[in-house]
Amino acid sequence: MFFRGDSLAHTLRYGDTLLLHGYPDTLRRSIYLTADHYIVTGRDSTSFRARCEALRMRLLRRMRRGPLEDGAVAEALALGWKGGIGRDTRAHYRDAGLAHLLAVSGLHVGLLAAMVGAAFFWTGRERRGRVVRGVAQLAAVWLFALITGLAPSTLRAALMFSMFIVNSMAARRVAPLNLLALVAIVMLCADPLLLYDVGWQLSFSAVAGILLAQPAIMALRTPVGQAAAVSTAATLATMPVVVATFHRLPLYFLVANVVVVPAAGVILGLSLLYMLLPCAVTAWPLGLLLRGVDALTAWVGSLPYAVAEGIHLSAPLLVALTVVVVVMLLLPQVLLRRGD
Repeated sequence: MFFRGDSLAHTLRYGDTLLLHGYPDTLRRSIYLTADHYIVTGRDSTSFRARCEALRMRLLRRMRRGPLEDGAVAEALALGWKGGIGRDTRAHYRDAGLAHLLAVSGLHVGLLAAMVGAAFFWTGRERRGRVVRGVAQLAAVWLFALITGLAPSTLRAALMFSMFIVNSMAARRVAPLNLLALVAIVMLCADPLLLYDVGWQLSFSAVAGILLAQPAIMALRTPVGQAAAVSTAATLATMPVVVATFHRLPLYFLVANVVVVPAAGVILGLSLLYMLLPCAVTAWPLGLLLRGVDALTAWVGSLPYAVAEGIHLSAPLLVALTVVVVVMLLLPQVLLRRGD
């Protein structure tokens, strides 16, 4: 369900209890509610989740008081707030295969953990250094989850990366795929219906793809190459879910991802910095990068045959596509082993 942007909708807060009427059982996937379809019967602003949402709203107002002219994408990156993103911008990112940048998920949490880990490089690889670095990463990951309102996708990513970080702190040789499977089991035991949640499917398939391609990713020598390989692996791994759910596929996703994703960490860092210090010094480089990304996404989306629409695959074909994707992710690893 979605709310029309009327005067009543702007007064709604997390924790409000609504009484809906006028919409009995319906087969429509999207329902847009107006002021005459619901009334507010109660308000709870004392819960932990409500307090986190209130914190996010204060930070959002702080960002909007700053000098950044078009900061909707920065708001989405730093706070997970997509309400300010226009329809054209959404379409540009979607058609360029970069829609995942607008939803706080594993990519953002992973980038944040990697940036904090790189900042604490001086701690070394000894046990004490690993613990200090890991604690800093855990603090950053969960603080980020709090300021983004504890969104479900962020919680999933925070939980996954927390287990990876703890495993790194303990220096135990536990297969990352086993850790991912453990997280999936824990989350499905807590809420079995997550198995049918598209966000959950995309999160885990993306991380699984990155882990499957990890040896090939680490074989690349440059950070830019690794970042591009990570994005490629995640995009390939989520392809069956995207096709099965949305019946469309951006065909030039590699073009945009290879350029934008390596810079996504810088944009995320600048967005968080602007959130804390909304001034001209932080707004200028952030605005420059965001305008560049917007121009690139618009160009990629305008290319001929940018998006394949109306893809409806049967179950056997979806299984075959999944097998092809897994083979493509594992093939570089096999070739590397043969080369050795």
